[in-house]
Amino acid sequence: MDSKIHPFDLLQTLEEQGKNNAKGLPQQIETHTLWSGVGFRLGDIEMVAPLTQVNEILHSPSLTVVPGTLSWIKGLANVRGTLLPIVDLQNYLGQSSIHLQQQSRILVIHRGELIVGLLVDEVLGLRHFDPEDRVTRIRKMNPAMKIHIRGAFKQNEKIWHLFDMSTLIEDPQFYKVAV
Repeated sequence: MDSKIHPFDLLQTLEEQGKNNAKGLPQQIETHTLWSGVGFRLGDIEMVAPLTQVNEILHSPSLTVVPGTLSWIKGLANVRGTLLPIVDLQNYLGQSSIHLQQQSRILVIHRGELIVGLLVDEVLGLRHFDPEDRVTRIRKMNPAMKIHIRGAFKQNEKIWHLFDMSTLIEDPQFYKVAV
């Protein structure tokens, strides 16, 4: 008997060993692209604004009141050398003024030449939603607020209303600040 192994037999043996010891291919898992936004609260309504529409979140800065402006203009803040008008978003939308509290925040939006800070009751952090969780039915709210809502997401039995900041900036009333 020949003690030499034929090269072809050796290759077959190596192939068998490879098949027996090989791990399976990685599973192909479908991933969903999540929609991301900044969650915030106005009164008892949870809102979410597209992440691309909010540039910065600030604690409430010191304000200088501007005489002759409507009640929803809270004043001007000096933020790193830039004068930032601060708008009480809830009051602008026809509700009562926000009472400044420790959790109150300013959402800074910047679009073109406009930079403005929107005072909200609370920022609820970054929120991620599966697009399949989007719903069209929203709670009853005043018309001034509803025109800025573009649907909602339902997550853990909570409804997050999608607030479109661009409709706010495009609203001519937003620029009429004098009494």
